[in-house]
Amino acid sequence: MTALLLASTTRTAVARSATRRCTVRPPLAPVSSSSLGAFVHCSVPTAGAAFSTAAASAAEAQAHVSARVAPSAGININTPAAAAAAVNSVRPSAFGLHPRQYRTRALRATGISSNTPAAAVNAVRPSAFGLHPRQYRPRALRARQFSAGGNNWNDAHEADVAAGPGVQVEHGEQEWNKEDKYPTLTRAALSNSEVSSRASLYTLPPPAADVMTDLEAGRRIVTFGDVHGDIDALKNFLVTAQIMDESSSVEEPVWSGGDTICVQVGDILDRGDDELACFRLLTSLSRQAREAGGELIMLYGNHEALNCVGLFQYANPGGNYEFEHEVGVSIDSALGSNRWRLMYAGNQPSRWAAFEPGGLLAENLLANMKVAVVVGRTVFVHAGLTASHVKEYGSIETMNQAAADWVLHQHHGENDYEGHYDTVAQVVESAQKRARGATKKMPNCLGGGSGEGSPVWMRDYSSPNDGVPKSPKAQQLIDEALEEVGYGVQRMVMGHTPQHRINAALKGRAWRVDVGASRGVMAGQPEVLEIIHGGDGEDDIVNILTMSGEKVASSEDKSSSLSSKL
Repeated sequence: MTALLLASTTRTAVARSATRRCTVRPPLAPVSSSSLGAFVHCSVPTAGAAFSTAAASAAEAQAHVSARVAPSAGININTPAAAAAAVNSVRPSAFGLHPRQYRTRALRATGISSNTPAAAVNAVRPSAFGLHPRQYRPRALRARQFSAGGNNWNDAHEADVAAGPGVQVEHGEQEWNKEDKYPTLTRAALSNSEVSSRASLYTLPPPAADVMTDLEAGRRIVTFGDVHGDIDALKNFLVTAQIMDESSSVEEPVWSGGDTICVQVGDILDRGDDELACFRLLTSLSRQAREAGGELIMLYGNHEALNCVGLFQYANPGGNYEFEHEVGVSIDSALGSNRWRLMYAGNQPSRWAAFEPGGLLAENLLANMKVAVVVGRTVFVHAGLTASHVKEYGSIETMNQAAADWVLHQHHGENDYEGHYDTVAQVVESAQKRARGATKKMPNCLGGGSGEGSPVWMRDYSSPNDGVPKSPKAQQLIDEALEEVGYGVQRMVMGHTPQHRINAALKGRAWRVDVGASRGVMAGQPEVLEIIHGGDGEDDIVNILTMSGEKVASSEDKSSSLSSKL
């Protein structure tokens, strides 16, 4: 299987991402400094190491965590001077940082050892914890209230930081029972709680079939591209497609598409702040569509695949906060503990718990998403299909089943909700095992990486944007792919590579519908591709729908020149 993970990410991107989100954070209560020390909170794991750095192997990272990072987090440091000395002993490259960047962050982070809560809050830069100021200050100020109740400021603040953004850890009378170090936590506690209730909000009904060719003449099909966590862009897509009542809200959307079949071609995740809200909107409309005789089908994108294996380098801080608020808080409440987070070694535990294979959203949502579908005379996929992709699995249906089987299975073994870890090495190994297990078993149809040729990563038909594909074999590849798919398929619709407008290439056989609409990409104007099924002996009618209400008719035999007109 083609390797995924950081084989798909350049060293520069890793270093840049590490600079943006690596922080030193203390251990979760009640683990003692002597047993666990501190661990690195970093959203840039590698294939074999759940949170190794760009400049250090797993062993080196572990050594730094145990020997050097712990002092800089204030563990066993009694004076500001001693804390500053400890900070200076740490190699900035261990975190992928320039010395000036590291020193600024780490020195300010040691401000939490201040005896004055107000001074401590003001001393710590929000970015030291990977937060936007609006996220950090309310959290830090909440921690201050514990000092008024006789609790230690440092303990309260450190526990709040360890729990993650937006999480208020209970202290005082509800503090951990020191005699009961490992309270009993079970998966049953999650299934009988608000966690299960919230997961139901993301229930996606499976499509009637992965291949739907027996359509009546005039049946309407609409499709649009990458959303990337922008709820406003998503609503514009849906309203432009005429499948969501414009007067309804994103919290309570109303399907207005009748028996229309809609295919969203993937990449709901990353780059934006409202990823879960986008999923709730789409799954709600999908359930309503089914009742009305229509369909709303969701495909995997490469960013869904990345999130499934714990790769979050493209996630926004605001998006991570959303996961903490919507997922993490509920798990903490259901389990009566935040120790479950140790399983993920600080690598966005709420996000990872939601999207990993066998995770909280695996059965309700991910198992019913598809790699590719055929509707009428069109095959839809996130990045592209080749004949070899189809031959590997034998059919579109078998390919989709491989993805579903993978995402439903927990590949790392049993979860340790109680956090039975006594050393940093055990925490590190737990996260590494999680990443390795899912990655090793990932099917080829979801694997790959930047520049590689899987159905969720290839760019042979879509790059360069707005132009003729640079690959000299692109025409041959797509012709062979459509023939291998069968069912009289005439065109392939894909997202993945942002275009300035929806356009077609390769003699009208490749339709590129990603218009970069998310503000996290290029804030392009949402457009929707509409296909009116022609029935037996009739040609399909293909239109481009715009937000202004314009319907641009497109003749596919002339569409090869469309790109040059943009």
